Amino acid sequence: MLKSTQSVTLDASHYELIEAMTDEVVILDATGKIVAVNMAWKLFCEENGGDAGTHYVGANYFDICEAAAMGAVVQAETVLEGLRQALKTGTSFEGEYPCDGPGVRRWFQLNANRLTIQGAPCLLLQHRNVTTRRMAHDDIERAHVQAETFAALVATTGEAILTYDMQGRIISWNPAAERLYGYTEEEALGQSVELLYPPDWPTRVLEYRDQIMAGKLRQFNAVRVAKDGTERHVTIACTPIRTLSGDIVSISNIHHDVTATRKAEEVRDLVSREVIHRAKNMLSLVTAMQRQTASSAASLAEFNKSFGARIQALARSTDLLVDGGWSSVDLAELVRAQLDPFLHLQAKAVDVDGPSVALGPQALQLIGMALHELATNSTKYGVMSDGCGDIQCHWSHTEKGGLRFQWIETGITFDPSANKATGFGSKVLSVLAPAMVNGTAETVTSENALTWTVTIPAAHLGKLA
Repeated sequence: MLKSTQSVTLDASHYELIEAMTDEVVILDATGKIVAVNMAWKLFCEENGGDAGTHYVGANYFDICEAAAMGAVVQAETVLEGLRQALKTGTSFEGEYPCDGPGVRRWFQLNANRLTIQGAPCLLLQHRNVTTRRMAHDDIERAHVQAETFAALVATTGEAILTYDMQGRIISWNPAAERLYGYTEEEALGQSVELLYPPDWPTRVLEYRDQIMAGKLRQFNAVRVAKDGTERHVTIACTPIRTLSGDIVSISNIHHDVTATRKAEEVRDLVSREVIHRAKNMLSLVTAMQRQTASSAASLAEFNKSFGARIQALARSTDLLVDGGWSSVDLAELVRAQLDPFLHLQAKAVDVDGPSVALGPQALQLIGMALHELATNSTKYGVMSDGCGDIQCHWSHTEKGGLRFQWIETGITFDPSANKATGFGSKVLSVLAPAMVNGTAETVTSENALTWTVTIPAAHLGKLA
């Protein structure tokens, strides 16, 4: 039987009462001093490093609460005020407070009720360990906060996020998924995720599901189709959703749109292949120029002069092509670029006339080199050599949308064919047109005139910016 060391004397019924309780129980007198404790309290003290001698009997519980409040335990001040009010008014008090042990997080529920012993007010305090319930409550709160946070993240993220059940039916669909694919949440929910698959997509949703469940698939690239039929290249991150017991109940997908990246890569690859192709063509063209110029040159000096001039003409055409983004160049601009080097020393002007026409790369190189050869020929044998006669550089569209281009040189005082034009210049004017643009070329000469006509199909014409 427990004995009190205080002025309040407890009888046997009081001790029997608190010993019958499974909670840790103490009785306080009107000043807050502990006058009695039960066995559960004693065991708790001994197990947690408390005073095994007195078990705090004689200590002031209010002082302990004040010390805890000074130690920044927020609940201690509330508990102290509640106990004093219960002692003063007789109103029961109930509260929870942390009481951590060595390396252990614990929570206790405190119930305080006033009772009268020998006419003096006392407090009966019951301490109940509610750590399990409190931690479960905290876990639920954390889970709720995390769920709310995750829901907000899913709703506001720019990544398309969807979830489908074990049969492949869509059970969640965020706003980003609607923006990416065009289906509203109402339209998507309940539908098979194969709603997004191209008709010939080789892997079905259940195959993906099985691989994801087996841990063999976490991310993959795919093509998916939006509501309007637009194909989307996506990188899909996938993970199974499990219950607390570990059962997989659904599959979560995050679709990252990489359509722009894929298109940029395709354009880059196409441009790379085109650059290689054009470089090979250019090398072949330069090689042919070198071979033909060498075969017709009478000396090394003549070769260097002719070959250098032809390379410069080719370079001028290429410069225009580069400036045009390797797409198209205005024909009038090409004519000026090729003829200016010949005309700046000549008073004679060339009559240039024709509609706006954009030349593709092959047509540009063909006409550019032809103009160089024609101007060179005129400088040596024709109008540009003596200033007599006229030169017309005219072009027009054909009935099929192609181009008909003519160089007409009249008033020549001697026959240019006397040069026996069998070298590279002649091949440029007669052979390269059908070879480069699948067109036609014709050179007609007489005693006092030279006309070169080339026809270029519409496929080799572009659009002016």
